[in-house]
Amino acid sequence: MPARLQIKAEDCSPLGQFILQYLEEQGISMNRLAELAGVPQPRLRGACFKGTCPTPETFRKLSRVMGKHHLELYTLAYEGRMEYFPEDTDAISLDLLMRELFENARELGLTCPKVRPSKAKIHKALLELGFRAENEERVRNQFEVS
Repeated sequence: MPARLQIKAEDCSPLGQFILQYLEEQGISMNRLAELAGVPQPRLRGACFKGTCPTPETFRKLSRVMGKHHLELYTLAYEGRMEYFPEDTDAISLDLLMRELFENARELGLTCPKVRPSKAKIHKALLELGFRAENEERVRNQFEVS
């Protein structure tokens, strides 16, 4: 029997590391996860590596099986790939904030809205979370926050 190709965690994106952890915790093989998700095993394996771009459909199929929102998996897949952040922004803090938002939504049994919220609603929610504008007057004029 030929040796099995093993995926090493250091070769994986954060999504791949999450998938490997899930496989270990569930005691299942990658072949089994691929079967459960309805994703070809080579596609699932490829989605684990750094620099790959899984399809939205792959995220949706995996999310159903893994009990995560597909946007959480998307965030993991693309973590660390954004090159521009404002100088005073801590990329790790942004990542932790996104994960916490999704975790809290899941714990509360919330689902994503069917219609994208308006910029004014998003702005109001961000202010309630503690975000602050560098130029309050410009933002107030742009979104007319009540």
